[in-house]
Amino acid sequence: MDYKIFEELLKINKTTVYRVSKETGIAASTLSDWKNGRSTPKTEKIKLIADYFGVSLEYMLGKGATLGDSLTRVPIIGEIRAGSPIITNESVLGYEYADVRESDEHFYLKVQGNSMKNIGMVDGSLVLFRKQQYADDGEIVACLVGGDSATVKRFRRSKKNVYLVPENEDYEPIKLSTDDFESGEARILGVAVEIKIKL
Repeated sequence: MDYKIFEELLKINKTTVYRVSKETGIAASTLSDWKNGRSTPKTEKIKLIADYFGVSLEYMLGKGATLGDSLTRVPIIGEIRAGSPIITNESVLGYEYADVRESDEHFYLKVQGNSMKNIGMVDGSLVLFRKQQYADDGEIVACLVGGDSATVKRFRRSKKNVYLVPENEDYEPIKLSTDDFESGEARILGVAVEIKIKL
């Protein structure tokens, strides 16, 4: 592991060796030994640090592309509850870097299921969303339905009806009305910007 890369990640993420040690379970003294060349980290420990920062193992080893100033650490959330993607430490599964300016305006959602597989959004893929409560016809949205259940579908509007359309012929569209959105029974939480698939 290139310790300079580790120090760069600490700086970008405004965190400390102590906090990384506490959250990854790697002793602070071990990190100090790596810094001073007294020991060499094992791959599984480098992987722990890479996962913590949301970067690849290759990046930690100095083989990947540089992060650059344009990438921002964005939280990954597994599910959305209580009406909006309020992101707390409890709801965050991890972090991923994205080419966005404001991390507060975006979130990643870890997709469950294959209702959108025809556009490459398969089970386990990460989808970057821009937070907004409206969508244009045809956009992919994260939508809250029935108060606490989030789904990712293509947004289609036809007069007073709204359809959340899957991209998989095995699934049926969800039919809603514009009244559902006005009453708060349904709510758009964000519009998809990018899909990342973990191989």
